[in-house]
Amino acid sequence: MPRTPRSLYPFKGIVYLVSTPSLWPRVILPFIVLLIITIVLLVLAFMYLMPSQVDFFTRHSWPSWLAYTVSVLLTLLEAALGSLTSYLALMPLWEDALFDAVLRTKKLGYIIEAAHGDYRTCLNGLMGGIYIILFQSVVLLFFQIVSLIVLLPLHVVPVVGTLVYCYLNGWVMTFSKRIHYDVELRKMSVNQSRKYAWKHRSEFCEFGAVAVFLEMTPVLNILFFWTNVVGAALWVADEIEEARRQDRVASSSAQNQSGSHYVTFHPYDSPQASLPSEPLLGARAYDNYSVASDQPPPYQGPSQGQQQYQPAPVRK
Repeated sequence: MPRTPRSLYPFKGIVYLVSTPSLWPRVILPFIVLLIITIVLLVLAFMYLMPSQVDFFTRHSWPSWLAYTVSVLLTLLEAALGSLTSYLALMPLWEDALFDAVLRTKKLGYIIEAAHGDYRTCLNGLMGGIYIILFQSVVLLFFQIVSLIVLLPLHVVPVVGTLVYCYLNGWVMTFSKRIHYDVELRKMSVNQSRKYAWKHRSEFCEFGAVAVFLEMTPVLNILFFWTNVVGAALWVADEIEEARRQDRVASSSAQNQSGSHYVTFHPYDSPQASLPSEPLLGARAYDNYSVASDQPPPYQGPSQGQQQYQPAPVRK
């Protein structure tokens, strides 16, 4: 099966989100919540912070008009900082929810269910969320500023500077979109996810260059932020489907040779434990089967109604 170019997935995300109404609440709800939070912060800031600031400046012999002007500006800034903090804290959760919702629409919800209830996965997810918040707010911003300065001469040439800028920032963008799958669903560590992303940086940059370009579009970037999440989820879903197809072929071949009923899911070329590609195979549960162990679970003997094979006696 030919590989879908990674650069097409951001566009596939646009089409899929528009054509799947069940995903729309996942996009609309964050805007409503952030709007409510911003309004509440503005009201509280003008009720409690602004009077104290006006009083502070007045007591320090500031003119009344200047004290009120500066206090209003500071109050707006404080409310904006509170809204930005809420955005950075809540947005990764909403991104993950949309990512999971896309996988469920692709009938891959059992992978999400298999990852729930594990405290280690929860801890890795929490660490991954903190890492992404710090990564996006500090490292990503620093990298974007540096790359913008370094590429400033290229911006003299139309289009070229923008394309190079998008490509260089694409790896970071893709890594932030896929870390939820790696850490919380694949049960990798943040460091393992980062190493995998760097190893496959050409694919990540291919996807991310288009994603960054879309998010640079005025006004529509608010929508493209979410469609990029959908595109990343579709990319993962296609990887899983391809791995399932390959596993079925391998399982069929192995079953014909040795009667094996076990199949494992290898979405990445990693020796780490991974999720099953099917809940059950041959009426045998194998959720605890780890890729780290080279051997399948031990054979438990024939089921009822089957005869144990006995070798024929050797004639003397």
